[in-house]
Amino acid sequence: MQPKADSLGYKGRMDHEIELKFLIAPEASNTILARLEGREAVRQLDATYFDTADHALRKAGYGLRIRDGENGRKQTLKSASSGGVFARGEWENAVVGPEPDRELLAKTPAAQVINGDALAPVFATNVKRVTRLIERDGATIEAALDQGELLADDRRAAVSELELELKAGAPRVLFDLARDLAAHAPLRLSLVSKAERGYALALGQLGGEPEGPRAEAALKPDATTGEALQALGRAALDRLCAAAESLRARPGPERVHKLRVAARRFRALLSTFKALAGDPAALHVKAELKWLADELGAARGLDVFVADVWRPAVEAQTAREPANEDDVPDAVRDEARALAAFGKALLAAQTEAYAKADAAVDSARFRSLAIDAAAWLEAGAWTTDARLKKRREKPAADFAAKALDKRRRRIRKDGRDLAALSPEDRHHLRIRGKKLRYAVEDLSGLFPDHPKRLARFVEATKDLQDALGLLNDLAGREALAREVALSCDDPEAAFAAGRLTAGASEHEAELLADAQGAYVTFVEAKRFW
Repeated sequence: MQPKADSLGYKGRMDHEIELKFLIAPEASNTILARLEGREAVRQLDATYFDTADHALRKAGYGLRIRDGENGRKQTLKSASSGGVFARGEWENAVVGPEPDRELLAKTPAAQVINGDALAPVFATNVKRVTRLIERDGATIEAALDQGELLADDRRAAVSELELELKAGAPRVLFDLARDLAAHAPLRLSLVSKAERGYALALGQLGGEPEGPRAEAALKPDATTGEALQALGRAALDRLCAAAESLRARPGPERVHKLRVAARRFRALLSTFKALAGDPAALHVKAELKWLADELGAARGLDVFVADVWRPAVEAQTAREPANEDDVPDAVRDEARALAAFGKALLAAQTEAYAKADAAVDSARFRSLAIDAAAWLEAGAWTTDARLKKRREKPAADFAAKALDKRRRRIRKDGRDLAALSPEDRHHLRIRGKKLRYAVEDLSGLFPDHPKRLARFVEATKDLQDALGLLNDLAGREALAREVALSCDDPEAAFAAGRLTAGASEHEAELLADAQGAYVTFVEAKRFW
């Protein structure tokens, strides 16, 4: 490809990659290469990434590197996103020295970000790349197998990745190849770049895995419905894959919760855009997201119970015990022994639930879900179906306003007599509130004119969801405690389970009053759209 000028007149290369990246086990590399027939090249790619002292480039979504290779030294600036997760803006030119060329950077969007500040090395990559150019079904795909390490000061993190980049042809072929490879080796879709991992390593984050929230999709007010769906879907898939890797690296309550929320939020997005997401492939992705959330449900429920019920009870019990063990009354000893027995049963149940969650994340089913979701977002029937053309091209703001109105009206209607609702009906109302909140988070960028209204509406929706969530947790505690106690067949554990869940009806009245107040505030909150 010949260098071409971009809108800023920069005579480097600025094009849009369409690629998939997978994390792989190093031992799977030979299996993968055996499935990839094509012209091969092997290169050593040693690169250093640069940024300002306060990481201004990273914060703005850019990565700047100097790479030494067989074709000489090149300076490359990449944007985190140029139209979506799978497409990235890139500016590349040959350079002479080991430091960034400021004159070239001055002709890129990063110039204003750097603003004359000094640039210094942040981390380095030492990677061997094996590439093969594949011709398949009229498409040309470059497969790149990278193995090596990231280095930041004295910290190191292994690199073992496969990238599939569509050079020409239909995107469908790219995903067909990914599925073929996934049938023979575990491929874990990852939307985290080497630059992100390198920064995470430099910041001391475990294993070079980025922590914290993923970037939200930035919707322009003039976006079409199709553009909004694709941008939001890519961000949702990004959150899902990142949360899964985080849970694999270090299981824990917050990471289980993040992955479960990512699955539910992605599923809610497909429900919001059901006018475009009604084909079998989309419904399959939606069903698989439900499966994943359900597989994490037991771990999440036990985590909440331990944090909100069992641990406070233990702390209260400990506070009541005299300093002298000989002065502890028999009743207090009995209660402490019962709590300990129930705690042992809870730990066993948690261990089993986490094993189930880990198995789900490590399963071929989850890996297929990620590929299927990516394929639908990028090359699904909805992107080309002529019957959906008007819906795709409809202004996203018009679509969003109707969708938000519909969800808001349903909650206002169903929550009018909240006190008379059964626990099951309150649970369904909570789910509707959660879907509205997700929709607001996704679509609010289309309505920038009323930020204060938006903040108040988000707060009111969150408060209603939280209040209904507490009622839902209360309703499920007795059943959860009974199930855990019965699993260990220990009378003392059963005794503690009964004590911990006693008096729920009294607490329910208080929580119900809070939920009714939150509902009134929600009804009074003005629309921001």
